[in-house]
Amino acid sequence: MSYDYLTVAAVIIVAAIIVMVILLGRSNATMEMRLRKLARNLYLLQSNEEAQALCKEIHEKHPELCAGIDFTLKEEGGSVKIDEWNSNEQRP
Repeated sequence: MSYDYLTVAAVIIVAAIIVMVILLGRSNATMEMRLRKLARNLYLLQSNEEAQALCKEIHEKHPELCAGIDFTLKEEGGSVKIDEWNSNEQRP
């Protein structure tokens, strides 16, 4: 059984397309997860005064940081704490 160059090229192109579709799907899933986390964090900032105060304190120390991107907040038992710190700056 011998294959010509056109058949081999078609198989390689199909395989490359399949890999690209898989990678795009993963990228979209990651982006959707990040957007959900950002939306959850922004909702917490809008609805919780303690979260707003904590965000203001962080912004006074590190004005270049952005809530929801460089750090995220979460509500634990009635109090608000820093959930993730994604910055190289010193965590307060």
